[in-house]
Order: sequence, then structure tokens, then C-alpha cells
Amino acid sequence: MKLQAAALTHKGRVREDNEDSCFADAYDRLAVVCDGMGGHAGGQVASELAVEVVSSGLRRLRGPDWADEERVVESVKNAIFGANDHILSRARVDPALSDMGTTIVLCAFMPDRVITANVGDSRIYRIGGGGIVQISEDHSLVAERVRAGLLDPDSEEARLLSNIVTRALGMDHVTVDMTIEDLHADDTYLMCSDGLHDLVEAEDMLSIVANADTLERACVELVDMALRRGGHDNITVALVRALPD
Repeated sequence: MKLQAAALTHKGRVREDNEDSCFADAYDRLAVVCDGMGGHAGGQVASELAVEVVSSGLRRLRGPDWADEERVVESVKNAIFGANDHILSRARVDPALSDMGTTIVLCAFMPDRVITANVGDSRIYRIGGGGIVQISEDHSLVAERVRAGLLDPDSEEARLLSNIVTRALGMDHVTVDMTIEDLHADDTYLMCSDGLHDLVEAEDMLSIVANADTLERACVELVDMALRRGGHDNITVALVRALPD
């Protein structure tokens, strides 16, 4: 299937810098969103490094490679672990970057399947058939306690713990969640940082994407909604839509 892609990032209304980074290209069959952490310098460096290393690694795949599921999955894993190695190496030689890290979500599009990968609390949604489904699972202290039945997601404690992630690139040991699912015509995959999903509900995402004339317009409207609702963090969104041949 053919692909359309668009992405947009904004520093928001509160932060002085943008520690998010993204990449989305229909020709390269890839979209990546990263949300950096560890101070404005470290967060920005970590997210940019991750996007650069991962996108460069997967762009090495040639046309026939994209039909080989095992090769694509292995390439995604290698690219993410390679990004983690680069972040750790950079942090070791620059004390100012010692605590840096980044989340990552990505979608790699085969001709008839989608490979997704996730580390951290950025998210992947699939929009199709009139509905929206979160594909990724948040790796955060709040999400883990909520899933265990130990925390009310609407409580003050949840609000206070909301910025603590349990997985990120930049840690010595990284576990990557991956999925493989069939790609259907007119499905749209939405990847975003928590600056978007903390302020824009899934149903609002669905409405905007379903009604926007273009993916580029949908990105603008999604970011605008997050800004209107406070824009307390950096905001990044990437959209990829499958089109019938």
C-alpha cells in the first residue's frame, strides 16, 4: 500500500526549549517520535540522537527488504539498541549530559504489515473503522501502578508521579515492546509525546484526524488543541496513513 506521512513538533507554552524530536517519511516507510529528558541540553541531545540513529539505520533497508518481516523486525531492534548505545556513549564523555535519556515510539511499514516499537510513555494509536485504539503500553510509574490496581489514575498521587518513566533510552538495560499487525487501507497511525496525549483525549484525536482535509492539517489542529488546553510540555505528533494502491 501507498503511504502518506506528516509530523509537527512545538515547544508548547511553558518550556523554553523543545526536547522532543521526530521523523516521518512515507518514502522511507518510517515514523519516529522521541521525548527527551535530563535537562534542556541533555533531553534535546538524547531525542535528536535517537531519531538520527534509528532513522539512518532503517533507511538502509532497500525495497525488497521491506517484504521480509524477520529482517525488518531485526533492523528495528538493532536501530533502537544502537541509539541507546550512542546515548550512553555520549553521556559518558560529557558530564553535562550524564542523566540524559529519551522515550521512543516508532512505526515501520511493510507492504501489508506494521511493526511498532515503544520505550517510555510516548504513545502509538491506530485510527480506523471509525475508532481509535492505543497500540503502545505506557512505561511509567503511574501506568504500572494503575495496571496493578494500586493507584487511581485521577488521584493527586497520580498527578505528582506523572513524570516518572520506568523505561527510556539512556538506561544500561533497555527492553523494547514490539507489535506486528496487519496494515489495512485507510488506517492511520498516530505517534505522539505526552505533551499531546496528556491534554488531548483519544476521542478528540479521532475526530480531528477523521475530519481534517490533510494529515498536515490534522497535525496542526492536534497541536493547537494541546496549546489551547495549556501546552505545559513540548508537543509532538506524527501521522502515517495507508492508502490503497
